[in-house]
Amino acid sequence: MLMEKQKKTHNLLLFFKYFKKYKLLCFFYILFLLLISVTSFLQPLFLGKMIACMTVEYDYTFAIQYAINVAVLEFIGYVLTCLSVPFFKGLENGVKLDVKIAVLNKTLDINLNECNKVGNGAYINRLSGDLDRLSTAFKTISTVIIDSITKLSYLLFIFVVNVWLGVFVLVSIIIRLVVYKVRLHYLMKMRPPISRQEENINSVIGETIRGIKDVKVLGLHGKILSKIGQMQDKVIKDDNKEYYVGSTLLLASQEVSTIFCFFFICLCIYLIGINYLAVAIFYTLYLYFNKTIEFAVEFSDLQTKLKEMELCATRIFELVDDKTYIFDTFGDKSLKNFKGNIKFDKVNFAYEGKSKLFNDLSFDISANTHVAFVGESGCGKSTIANLICRLFKPDSGIIYLDKVDLQKVNNRLSDHVTMINQNSYMFNLTIRENMQLVKSNVTDDEIYEALKQANAYDFVKSLENGLDSCLGESGTKLSGGQKQRLCIARALIKNSKVIIFDEATSALDNLSQEKVMKSIEKLKKDHTIITIAHRLTTIQACDVIHFIKNEKIIASGTHEELIENCSAYKKLYIKQQKHKKRGDNE
Repeated sequence: MLMEKQKKTHNLLLFFKYFKKYKLLCFFYILFLLLISVTSFLQPLFLGKMIACMTVEYDYTFAIQYAINVAVLEFIGYVLTCLSVPFFKGLENGVKLDVKIAVLNKTLDINLNECNKVGNGAYINRLSGDLDRLSTAFKTISTVIIDSITKLSYLLFIFVVNVWLGVFVLVSIIIRLVVYKVRLHYLMKMRPPISRQEENINSVIGETIRGIKDVKVLGLHGKILSKIGQMQDKVIKDDNKEYYVGSTLLLASQEVSTIFCFFFICLCIYLIGINYLAVAIFYTLYLYFNKTIEFAVEFSDLQTKLKEMELCATRIFELVDDKTYIFDTFGDKSLKNFKGNIKFDKVNFAYEGKSKLFNDLSFDISANTHVAFVGESGCGKSTIANLICRLFKPDSGIIYLDKVDLQKVNNRLSDHVTMINQNSYMFNLTIRENMQLVKSNVTDDEIYEALKQANAYDFVKSLENGLDSCLGESGTKLSGGQKQRLCIARALIKNSKVIIFDEATSALDNLSQEKVMKSIEKLKKDHTIITIAHRLTTIQACDVIHFIKNEKIIASGTHEELIENCSAYKKLYIKQQKHKKRGDNE
């Protein structure tokens, strides 16, 4: 329990560290809040003086002057409030952006398996909702702290006027604070489960939007809406319960204030009756009492906001906590003058909770060659590509790039190895902007050349806005084949030494595929090309084909060599040719 508390405090302090960059904005924002609190403190004093002038001294000239002073103070308070806004917004937006960038930068290093466990709903909810609540809570806390200082000065003033009144107000504050503490305890106990349920709902909604095509085709509208409805019903039930408990205890606290206000007035009347308190000062004390009694509320709100900030900060910075999630680890070796040689040396690998996929897998890929891995679905072809890209880590054994252990390579591996798969992502940007992601200074001529090699030039030129055409989220404005061709073009622009095509032409028609494969074949002059394929017709020109069956390489060689020496490969090839002929006839 203590360690959990320390962790929450640590995360909150971690959030406040981001304010150091904006010290000047912090200073001016706090300064304006202090000045506003001074105007709030002086107003009741002048009001009391004004009433005294009218009811005791009968000096209406001074009464008008005090009234003007009150109005001026009110106006100054509004002006100071307006002036404080730019400083707070600059502070809020700056910190929010810095936290988002820092957390996103770190979360991109989360292990792929861990990433899938977290779910996109958690990322979206925490980096939007939680971060917004965190920044809003900061504003509330900074305001409450300044207000609390003002209210302490009110309490001190009451003590100076009459000690017994001061003691009465202090007891009132303590009792009301106890009621609020009970409310806070229940709210903090009930809120975390509701937040987790909201995350799950956001995940389902996000997955539904991204998979809307399958939802429509499979007719899943009713089932998904029913599932979301069931999840939402539970959230509503728990949220209502939280609201009822909070409202009931809030009402109880307000009733306590009303009772104490009544007794305060009675006590003041008694003190006036025995000449211990001047009538003129009563109104000022009454205003101060009403403001001071709220100190319990504000102090409790301060605790509530601090707890909320701790919770939000924990949920946000949990995403970058090495003790919560497994992060990719990097070495310190760079791939200088990388030639493109790859070697698997007795590599063992198994997905979490599953039996071993590879057992002592070994093979060599020479630089500037075109190598393919083929086999039935599920045999481990794509896993090899993922291991080379370090998306997964071998359980044992070593993968060498040239003669460097892959696990010892620094975080610049992606500069040297690129993979295009059948589901490669295109961002909701223009075609040109998508290409600039991998090479910021790419020219239009370079883009068009890559588009020609990927057989995408004609369809891009036919678009109304050409390279400035927006692709929609995940490239939804494109067909599957068009998106694959643009992904291939983007990889060609990046120009990595090793380029992996993992079923990257699966959505292309035969003619487009043939053109793209010819372009890919030409790349081996300067690159190491690895093709993961199911269709054997796409890799017949490869220098080496590794045929995988039962999660191991059972034969290697050229297409002709495998036809002659590997019966399983030949059988698969004949089977695919029959399917192709049947499809052509149809």
